[in-house]
Amino acid sequence: MAASAPTPQALRRARLFWAQAGQDQKAAAQKHKGRAYLESGYLSFQAALNALTVVCYLNGKFQLPNFSAVQMAALCAEIDPSFEAVRESCAALEAVQQRSPFDAAPDAVALAELSHASLEHGAQVLDAVRAYLQVHRRRAFAP
Repeated sequence: MAASAPTPQALRRARLFWAQAGQDQKAAAQKHKGRAYLESGYLSFQAALNALTVVCYLNGKFQLPNFSAVQMAALCAEIDPSFEAVRESCAALEAVQQRSPFDAAPDAVALAELSHASLEHGAQVLDAVRAYLQVHRRRAFAP
């Protein structure tokens, strides 16, 4: 059975989430360069959530798990099995949530490594969504 076309409102929201995902990933890279490592990790995580939301919205899934990239990836994998490949990246991104900006003496080296890894994992998720959108171009960018 073919999936129905997304509503104009779902298309508009998906486009907004995609644009925001790109902005978040760019901001994460800038924060990393500016040595704001924890902020960079948070932004990479948010970029992944926004990107995965695009796939869900385009397929009529609007009730999404809160703050769990792994659950979002699982939901996307139900839509397209290729998203199984990003579940590990999503799990790594969720590690950012375990870090507090109020830690007394954060290990700068560990934060830098976390930020760098988050950038890579976030990019993997965005690449997976970008590949999905290229394959499903008509569905994603219909007028």
